Amino acid sequence: MIGLERLSSAEDKQQTQLVCSSDETVISSNLTPCEEIFISEYLAEFDGTKKNYEEIEYLFELIYDDEYTDIINGKKVTKDQLRKIHAKHFSLGSRASIVHFERGVGSVFVKYRLSNDKNDMFIQSNLYIEGNKFKRARTLDDSFGKFLQGCAYKGQALTFGKRKQ
Repeated sequence: MIGLERLSSAEDKQQTQLVCSSDETVISSNLTPCEEIFISEYLAEFDGTKKNYEEIEYLFELIYDDEYTDIINGKKVTKDQLRKIHAKHFSLGSRASIVHFERGVGSVFVKYRLSNDKNDMFIQSNLYIEGNKFKRARTLDDSFGKFLQGCAYKGQALTFGKRKQ
């Protein structure tokens, strides 16, 4: 999300607008600190340049609860597994662009495009917030199983998705 900018209106200082200049997506609402860090800082780090994940990990820790779990295409993913997935995306120089963002009661729905030299995917997540951190999520991503084949976790390759017969 190169060019992510925060715009503020002179009439309403409580209102926050975030604009991703690459696709002109506008997010306008009163964001919680967790949501704002996720959008304006963490996703902005997915700017298309290859990065060492250790430099960015502090942002991950700010927004994801220690007990975080995600169900991605029906498969449970822990916080440690998600960290490895994100580290892989940073090492590939992935770029994220928000397509849609919507707030609910205690949750956010975000759809974003994540692309790199190996993948170009659209990811939809419904993230639930507790204690100002993401506690759990439900995510849909058609390319999830293919991407994880290259991510190692605890010395074993992760296998998600359908197995070939």
